[in-house]
This record gives sequence, C-alpha cells and structure tokens, in this order.
Amino acid sequence: MKFRKLAVLFAACGALAACGGGGSLPTGNDPGSSTTNPDGTVDLPGNPVDPNTGGGTKPDQQAEVTTLWPLTTGSTWTYRITDPADGVFNKVVTVQGPETVPGTTMTAVKVHSQQDRTQAGTVYEENSWQLELTTGVVVRLREEDILDGVASKATTWSPAMMKSLSTTPASVPWEHQDKVRELITYSAGGTEGKDPTYVWKVLEKDVTVTTPAGTFTNAIKVQRDKLNKNGEVKEEKQRLYWLVPGVGKVREEGERTEELVSYDVKKP
Repeated sequence: MKFRKLAVLFAACGALAACGGGGSLPTGNDPGSSTTNPDGTVDLPGNPVDPNTGGGTKPDQQAEVTTLWPLTTGSTWTYRITDPADGVFNKVVTVQGPETVPGTTMTAVKVHSQQDRTQAGTVYEENSWQLELTTGVVVRLREEDILDGVASKATTWSPAMMKSLSTTPASVPWEHQDKVRELITYSAGGTEGKDPTYVWKVLEKDVTVTTPAGTFTNAIKVQRDKLNKNGEVKEEKQRLYWLVPGVGKVREEGERTEELVSYDVKKP
C-alpha cells in the first residue's frame, strides 16, 4: 500500500500488547478488519515527524514551542468541561512521551487524559497515541477508553485518523477530508468496524478568544464535521476548536464545551 513505506520510517521494535478489562459488546453488524499491516505498521497519510522531538520541532525551528498541538513530554492542560448530561467537571491532559503503540511495531507519543465526572460519580480516562506529520496535521493511531479503572474499548484506524493541526495553513479558508477505516475492539469481547468521514476546515486565524486561562489574540478557529453516507453533516456532529501557537487547544464547542483553565507546555 502507498502509505506503508511512510509508516515504516519510525517503526520501533517492541512486544505486541492488547487491551483487557470490561466494556460493552458491539452493537453493529460489521465485525471490521485489522487496521494494522502484517509487518506491524499502521498506514499514515503523510511523512511523520520524529516523535522523539516532541512535535513541532523541525531542523529549522528554534527551541521555542510554536506548534498548535504541543507533544512535548510532561506538558499538561486542565480544561473545564460543561456537559448537558454530566454537568461541569475538569479534564486533565498529560503528554507521557514516545512509546510503542500497543498492537504495532510503531512509536508514537502517548497522551493521557482524565475526566473526573463528579455529577455522575465516574472517572473516565483515555490513552491516545499521536504523531505529527510534516504536512502540519496530527494523527492518532490508537485510543483506549477506561471507565473507573477498567478498560472498555480500543479504537484504531487505517490510515491513522486526523486529530488536530500542528501548523497554521498558509492560506485560509483551508479544508481537508479524512476518510478512514475504523476498528473498535471491546474489552468484553467482539469487534465493530466503521467507515467514518470527517471534513476539517480552518475558518479564521488571528482570532481573539477568552478562557479562564486568559485571553489569546492569535488563535485559529477550526471546524470539524462528521458526514453521513450522503455527504451531509450529521446532526449534532459538528465541533469547533480554537488552537493557539505554543499553547494548543484553548476552547472547544460542540456536544459540550471545553475551556482551558491552566497549562504548562514544556520546551523540546
């Protein structure tokens, strides 16, 4: 496949790992198929930046972090989430650093997030393995959902699915369509395959946005639409993101609202 050679560039040796624990059984009829190649690589829609540099660090860049999606080890963000169902609670995101992606031979940056959903009395965690590409796109290779300390499911994609942007496009508006094959593996048993399509758009740049963490005047405003089989935006499946160079995501709107409360972005 045309993406496989790109994926091999940063393949790393390591034992295969799998998820375990609880979770619900799949509800769809499509059991899906593997999103990992026989050699353990995952197809990428572009050339990866070395994950050991922390993202956003190419040879001609200074040590200053200017990426829209910092992936430097030890960086943290705290968000206040307002959710119609679960009320108001905090989410803490931590970059844990490069490691082998479970079930593959590839290395990516592991990002952990934890939501203490106080109204529901539950703790939701997510592990996400991400890579920056030289095109300025950030992709995710695998995500794991954990509820109250018990693994629920793992989701993988082929090719790796877009997560965000690391670089502001040269011209705005900018648009990118992301069509992938998705495989959900449930810890309780069973798999489910899907074929989602997303359209990403950069609507504006140099946008001013105010959050509990402060006012930022150089954000870019990004829209992500999930499409149905007719190519129409699914109801309540549109999200808006505000990304700031050197900081990352400062606000998100859609099914719920996330606002940046505090952050600590480490230098490469």
